[in-house]
Amino acid sequence: MKLYLGTYTKKTSKGVYQLELNSNHLEHLELLHEVDNPTYIYLEGNTLFSVVKEGSQGGIAYFKDGLLVNQVVEEGAPPCFVSSIPSKGLVFSANYHGGRVNTYALSNEALVDHQKISFGEGSKAHYIQYDASLDRVLVCDLGLDRVYAFRINEENKLVLSATYQADAKTGPRHLVVHPESKRVYVFTELSSEIHVVDFNNDDVKLIEKVSALPEGVDAQKWGAAIRLSNDGKFLYVSNRGHDSISVFKLADTLELIQNVPTEGVQPRDFNLSPCGKYCVVANHDTNNLTLFAVDQTTGLLSLSQKNFEAPEAVCVVFA
Repeated sequence: MKLYLGTYTKKTSKGVYQLELNSNHLEHLELLHEVDNPTYIYLEGNTLFSVVKEGSQGGIAYFKDGLLVNQVVEEGAPPCFVSSIPSKGLVFSANYHGGRVNTYALSNEALVDHQKISFGEGSKAHYIQYDASLDRVLVCDLGLDRVYAFRINEENKLVLSATYQADAKTGPRHLVVHPESKRVYVFTELSSEIHVVDFNNDDVKLIEKVSALPEGVDAQKWGAAIRLSNDGKFLYVSNRGHDSISVFKLADTLELIQNVPTEGVQPRDFNLSPCGKYCVVANHDTNNLTLFAVDQTTGLLSLSQKNFEAPEAVCVVFA
């Protein structure tokens, strides 16, 4: 199976990379698109959207069938996240430095500006994603310690419908939604916590809050990525500072069942394969990927491969 990597290009990386996972082994890393600072990417079939930096401007690049179609940029720092709703022809970005989210539309086979929402002073918008089970677009604002839920109106524009206000200086970074319970699992960067939040019918309720680090561990709190197993039974998070993956069993409450080293420094992102059998971790500071096998019955990880070279990787996407 194929994987794609978004990267920083501050040192040796040249852009978006692709590689293969064959017979429990990562191999054949090669440059796919030469792009400046494609720190996050979104893949859907033959279409790829990438964060892009263009001189003093930043925005989103649109690739189709392996070719650049166009890009939409504006003055200022590039966004840090990109996602899409292909069925609606919408693309979203979250801009950490600008404190806003942008919506783009696909029009006449090109990407165009559609809507901008700024959240005001102190905002650091870090994540934006549509969830079909809630029929809402969810946004993490790390600076204002909030998660916003937006509905999409008849004009394909975002309208705020609910807000979760987390504790000050927790820093909601990324989230996942359980497809059956519809519970939202918010991972905080600054406090390394998982907040379990009910957003059903826009009636927001905090259900549970747990640390992502093992009890008694005195490590830097620096949460990064969060993923959910296909069957919705296990939750995975990456801890920078502690350089580990924590595995939780989902029941009435979250139960920490494993914490494993990532065999590298700063696991900024990781992802689970579509088949559910593998977990690939991107260790940004040590320029390496680590491959784990996933026991789909227990949810536990076991090391399969480490020290696979990948320059400045910060985003992992499976085809």
